[in-house]
Amino acid sequence: MRAIIPAQELQLSSHVLDAIPGDKSISHRAAILGSLADNVSRFSHFLRSEDCMNTLRIVACLGAVVTWEPNGELRIEGQGLTGFSKPESWLDVGNSGTGIRLLTGVLAAQPFQTRVAGDESISKRPMRRVVDPLMKMGADISGELRDGEICPPLLVKPVSQLTGIEWNMPVASAQVKSALLLAGLWATGEVSILSPGVSRDHTERMLKYYGVDVITSGFDVYMQGGQRPHNPNPDAVLRIPADVSSAMFFIVLGAILGPDRLKDGMRLNGIGVNPTRVAGLAILDAMNADITRVYDDAPALEPISDLEINASDLENVTVSLEQVPNAIDEFPILAVAALFADGDFIVRGAAELRVKESDRIDGIVRMVRAVGGEIEEYDDGFKISGPLENPRDFAFDAHHDHRLAMSAIVLALGAGVKADVDGCESIATSFPNFFDILTDIGVSL
Repeated sequence: MRAIIPAQELQLSSHVLDAIPGDKSISHRAAILGSLADNVSRFSHFLRSEDCMNTLRIVACLGAVVTWEPNGELRIEGQGLTGFSKPESWLDVGNSGTGIRLLTGVLAAQPFQTRVAGDESISKRPMRRVVDPLMKMGADISGELRDGEICPPLLVKPVSQLTGIEWNMPVASAQVKSALLLAGLWATGEVSILSPGVSRDHTERMLKYYGVDVITSGFDVYMQGGQRPHNPNPDAVLRIPADVSSAMFFIVLGAILGPDRLKDGMRLNGIGVNPTRVAGLAILDAMNADITRVYDDAPALEPISDLEINASDLENVTVSLEQVPNAIDEFPILAVAALFADGDFIVRGAAELRVKESDRIDGIVRMVRAVGGEIEEYDDGFKISGPLENPRDFAFDAHHDHRLAMSAIVLALGAGVKADVDGCESIATSFPNFFDILTDIGVSL
């Protein structure tokens, strides 16, 4: 799918966005832990994107009873740790790296064989980082070998018992940590996960809500195996916050439009502000982006805030190595912000970008050069020299990567140039109403 963005001078005034969709990472975990609880869970603002709906379909295939209420709330009747049954066919995660890695942790403990796979992009995603520690816990998992890496499809065979593990993660990874914690629900002994840095803590927070005793110490996490998730308040509706990674596209758009094109700011409501997810916002703050929290709340699962963004005089920065893992999903759109800022925007230590839905370092380089920007490519990052002085109409192939596609569209709107962006069908994997919001704020498509 191609999107043609005509050259246009977008004008906004005091715009309020209530439609940023639910958090993708939290929605995946809600589907999984809701299905593993021994009673009912209800969620509002579950993200109905392709990725999260695939995870929801998978837990339903395994035995969870999934119902959509007329008001849009999601009801999951969990089956407990012993209630899953063998699916009738192989499990399809679509394009979701989060889905396949977390679900592999769950499937490793089941008393039946399963095959889990996805689209062409997933078949290239590295899984050894998850498979190796799960095998050390006693799991039996095999996959396709590609240049020494284990890739999907994965065949997960039943084993008699998983055991605890002490695992030193070479790189901070919420997906690895989450897979081991989920597998640990069936394990004997303790699961100890030692990390060199911060990573998203959505799984720990949700496990704690469901009564699982998870201990955090610095970057490390400890959990006694064999605990059973239980919803302490099955009549409550658990609110999933709006996805801060999705909100970033419109936050950056507001920052780069300039005072003549953005009057009196833009407000985004109900955004998740989990401290392990806001490195992207912190980087924008260091770049002098005018972002203000105008309201904060702390529902049962995660903290939320309303954010106000104003036109900003941006200055580029060098991103610290400590911020990289926590901002990994935001670098495509941060690269767009860097094109409208003075100085050099430098990212190193981000080799993980090479093995996302696409090679995102390559994608960022191609996008910047296509519009006429200056960028230097590194094996593990890039340097953008701003500001962009003579933007030009451009064509860009997002290689079916949703974040690259949306970033290219925001770039065109900020620069006021025409863009022909290919691969936009991927946007539905995380932000199904992205184009609806663009239309709502006056973008010509």
